[in-house]
Amino acid sequence: MGFFVEDIGIFYLTIYGGIVIGLLLDFYRALRSNFKIVKRISFVFDLIFWILITSVIFITINLLERFDLRYYHFVALFLGFILYYNTISKYIFTLFNKIISFITSLSKKTIHYIVSFLNNLYYIIIYSIHFIFDIICYIPSILLSTKRKRKKKKGVGA
Repeated sequence: MGFFVEDIGIFYLTIYGGIVIGLLLDFYRALRSNFKIVKRISFVFDLIFWILITSVIFITINLLERFDLRYYHFVALFLGFILYYNTISKYIFTLFNKIISFITSLSKKTIHYIVSFLNNLYYIIIYSIHFIFDIICYIPSILLSTKRKRKKKKGVGA
């Protein structure tokens, strides 16, 4: 009787592994729907997704049974995934979409503000250097040219 209860407990814990697989699938679907780059190189992201799924299964089986693989592990993983997908998947998917769109919008605004700040800082620095250059170069030359004109006027009028 003890082994049966233990197997039932492991079965339920393996169902949680299926739920985690469903969460990863919804996160991946949200990434694909929000970013064009994920659609363009989907082979790479599919490979990464399946590596993550395999590692979730690997970790689940390792933690629960020390690699004593039984058929009900696959049944429980599938059952957990189906339970998740048919109950709360659409809400989690919507939540992931909102989180991803919020993060992307926030990062775009942050980058925009940083770029505009740096652009304004650039013009402040350039105009300051230009002003200093004017003070150093043009004002003395203007003073010298007005001094020469005064000497010419004095010399012409005498």
